[in-house]
Amino acid sequence: MFMLQPTKVLVVTPFFLPNIGGAETYVFELCQYLRTHCATVNVLTYQPVTTPGARGQKLERVENMTIRRYQWIGFNLFNKLEKHPFINFLYLTPYLLIRSILWMLIHHREVEVIDAQGFNSAVIALVLKRLFNKKAVVSVMSLYDFVPGSRIAKLVNALISGLDHVIVESDVSKKELNAIGVSWEKMTAYTEWVDLQVFRPLPKAATKKQLGWPERFTVLFVGRAIAIKGADIILEVAKKLAHLPITFAFISNAGPMMETLRAAAQTMPNVLFIGGVPYARLHEYESAADLAVVPSRYSENAAITVVTAVASGTPVVASDRGAIPSLMSDRIGMTVPATVETFAAAIEKIYTDRAYWQTLQANCRPYAEERFSINNAQTILNVYRQALTK
Repeated sequence: MFMLQPTKVLVVTPFFLPNIGGAETYVFELCQYLRTHCATVNVLTYQPVTTPGARGQKLERVENMTIRRYQWIGFNLFNKLEKHPFINFLYLTPYLLIRSILWMLIHHREVEVIDAQGFNSAVIALVLKRLFNKKAVVSVMSLYDFVPGSRIAKLVNALISGLDHVIVESDVSKKELNAIGVSWEKMTAYTEWVDLQVFRPLPKAATKKQLGWPERFTVLFVGRAIAIKGADIILEVAKKLAHLPITFAFISNAGPMMETLRAAAQTMPNVLFIGGVPYARLHEYESAADLAVVPSRYSENAAITVVTAVASGTPVVASDRGAIPSLMSDRIGMTVPATVETFAAAIEKIYTDRAYWQTLQANCRPYAEERFSINNAQTILNVYRQALTK
């Protein structure tokens, strides 16, 4: 059967590079794939609201892609309001909806498929779909622990019912949405990917020297400095393993624990606080590390930090929560409960058994090439095609 080829895609998202985060990484890699393979892409987004000091071009054009970043209130409000979903919705959604409608009034002929990143953007996509008669899908990049029958579950189900398809980051997410009433046929799961030409192994000793790191075994944490991401777990592990010649490096761009991590680096000789790192340079740090850690306390969906580390030739110790285990294998690391004791034991085992570490490290790149290549993006393109045939 002839497959329609989407050529005009609108991506709506509150978060886009240079804002730093896993969602930003995914949508950037998706846009890169689309613009270099088949599509003209328009992105409607905000200037960074969770990465202090970061700012992108108001209007940025590269081949086959145009990004419009609208100025909005920052002050790390998104993180502060995370426990209040409705207020966060009011913070993120109405203004981007207004800007999206105004843009579509002029540019609606440049759109065939709308891809909304997350449920806040899905509300915008639903309005645009109805106003301008466009196809619209939603990409779900988090797990929400919905309670079937709850008010929020009913609202999400009603929202999804008005869209053409749902793209989910894992089978765990697919099961969660099915439990609240979303049909299996309306959902497609994909596997994360990164540009394997960018995230690739670099010589660890030389890269450490280039970054000014100590010449010793380095454990790297990348994520927001908040409790659910587990930065404090790794800080406690650093204290517990202070007798070993291991450096614990933290890349964090925002969160209430930023000052705690910064202070620890001043008083603990085995702690290195790096702060925020531009996405364009993240691969250097991932390659320099000897071990990456993902100590998430919550049901995280497929964590991009696992993918970037493994692609860079760095083994991983990760939490066994949510969909993280679906990315992992004992070939490239370990999954353990998110506690100080379990992470300390895993890190110490990998550090002390150098042959074991070397085996894990040697397996990382082949595993990434097998699981995390850009070919995974074809799944998203197929969803767009499916939406266009309805």
